[in-house]
Amino acid sequence: MRRTTVAIVMLLLGYTPVYAEATEYRIKAAMLANFALFVDWPAKAFSTAESPFVACVLGIDPFGPWLKHELGERIGSHPVEIRHLDKADAAQDCHMVFISRSEQPRLNQELTSLRNTSALIVSDCGDINDFCRNGGMIGFVMVGRKVRFDLNASAAAKAGLIIDSKLKRVSGTAECGEGR
Repeated sequence: MRRTTVAIVMLLLGYTPVYAEATEYRIKAAMLANFALFVDWPAKAFSTAESPFVACVLGIDPFGPWLKHELGERIGSHPVEIRHLDKADAAQDCHMVFISRSEQPRLNQELTSLRNTSALIVSDCGDINDFCRNGGMIGFVMVGRKVRFDLNASAAAKAGLIIDSKLKRVSGTAECGEGR
């Protein structure tokens, strides 16, 4: 029931206009929180059932307080921890990595560093197709004033992540950048 409710919220967030009082990054933070509910990580990603769910922001944090607010205290049985990173090499314990636009000049290098992790890699960088071709998994795109996302299900599967079919249905495409 909870997943169905979250799916409806995802649809509404993805297909309604961004209103003046709701910033783009507040909406993206809510979408990241919902992604965490529709992705299953491999058992090896958590050392124990109580290990934290680690959400990382690589580069300049565009979310302010919204990411922590939207992720809440727990994802399943895991307490939420947010980390801010300067380099992708520090992301080994991250379950979700948001690559900020500030990392655009180093994007391919950062994606190479993240390639052998089981992190869900998300960004809103300028060229989402290039991001996906190089291993990115979810790319935010603005369509007019609406926040949408494209999914690279192949890259997620290579990382051992299982993407719920509901998330695939609400994405713009399930194979952005044609994978790699």
